[in-house]
Amino acid sequence: MGCCSNKPHSTQLSRFAGNNSQTEDISTFIRCPYCLQDFYDDLTTSRFSEHLLVCKRHSNFIVNEDLNCDLSKDSSYGDKIEWLRNEINKIRIPWHSEHMKFRVKRGDIIKTSMKNILGFSTIDFHKEFQVNFDGELAMDAGGLLREWFTILTKKLFSEKTELFKLANTKCVNYTFPNIIDEARINEYIFTGKLIGKAIFENVPIYCPFTPIIFKHIVDEEIQFKDLSQVDYELYNSLLYILENPVKNVIFETFTVEKEHKGVLTKYSLKEHGSEIMVDDDNKSEYANLRWKFETTDNLQAGLMYLLHGFYSVIPKNLVSIFTSQEFELLLCGLPYIELDDWRKNTIYRGDFTRKSRIIKWFWRILRHFSQKKLSDLITFVTGTPRLPVEGFSSLKTMRGDPAKFTIESIPCENDNALPRAHTCFNRLDLPKYTSRQSLKKGLLYVIRNHKFGFGIE
Repeated sequence: MGCCSNKPHSTQLSRFAGNNSQTEDISTFIRCPYCLQDFYDDLTTSRFSEHLLVCKRHSNFIVNEDLNCDLSKDSSYGDKIEWLRNEINKIRIPWHSEHMKFRVKRGDIIKTSMKNILGFSTIDFHKEFQVNFDGELAMDAGGLLREWFTILTKKLFSEKTELFKLANTKCVNYTFPNIIDEARINEYIFTGKLIGKAIFENVPIYCPFTPIIFKHIVDEEIQFKDLSQVDYELYNSLLYILENPVKNVIFETFTVEKEHKGVLTKYSLKEHGSEIMVDDDNKSEYANLRWKFETTDNLQAGLMYLLHGFYSVIPKNLVSIFTSQEFELLLCGLPYIELDDWRKNTIYRGDFTRKSRIIKWFWRILRHFSQKKLSDLITFVTGTPRLPVEGFSSLKTMRGDPAKFTIESIPCENDNALPRAHTCFNRLDLPKYTSRQSLKKGLLYVIRNHKFGFGIE
């Protein structure tokens, strides 16, 4: 048994895994990190790469050698990323000095994680985390932590958890903090701390926040058009009110009604708001108060605790230099897998070289995989479905050592042999298959059945 995730390579191996519903991909689109265009088709990597090649040539993503210390939101993204990671390393506590060990249960991951995490001090969050799952023998050297981040984040943003509410927009996976219950305050604080720790460790996690939440985190001005990312219908309604006469058309007062768990609550947008009807003379004031309520006041309770948790791990001044779009990319990582970058930054060991027949089969098979399948394969090997903003070249261990994606040969006992993953070191052990079909069958089997969880040799 290895020191980290040693995922199965034969169908007879034991496996301890959570519910498969926790691992479903909740993303419905791919966003280009350079031009921020959204693509809603299930594109294969080869098709999407054509768009990326054009965008890359016109981007200023490359880090400048002479780092400007006086950074602002107008500075290049690469400079800001380098500065942030240098600042984080200044407050990082080396693992050999002290680290935090804790155990969680897959079936109750939120509760058992909160029981550990909420007792940690700010200093503790600057130490290395070592997580283990109950009932599993794997020891964490980084792979388990990445898997913990991934599973926990998906669980927190699940509709069943009801911690975050789906926005009424064309993009169904935008969310924002739900109307808060006193009993759930700690969950928002915990979520904020988790997000902060993910950035601290440079582990991309998918948080499907509406862009307004990212604006609040980096202290960016909220504008009227941002309302469309919370409630598209209300945004259009307010536009209609502003551009058309409302007399005998709408019968609204300066109030807002919100329902939560069957309880209807009325909020006044101004003093004595329930007594003031909206008319053509005051409709601009109404629209202004309404959109500000929806994008700030209505989110304030849950957002306040979320930010409290986040800033306790990552000081506000470290992220305030980013734009909201840059911060989203920083937190969530690249939302696509670029096959050319992956191939360029792959290392081969054992009997494999880049010219080996099996390696050629491997890349040909991946060329026809959808982004979802590629993401699942990355999850199998690294523990997380997304990449840092710099791509495959920046893959590291949790202690900062370079750990590029590695394919190593292992014996192929029979046609049912399966690939094996070492998530702590981003390594894929690939059986020396005798046919391309057997290789494809093995890859598809592990990403469908062993994306999370660990096997025992």
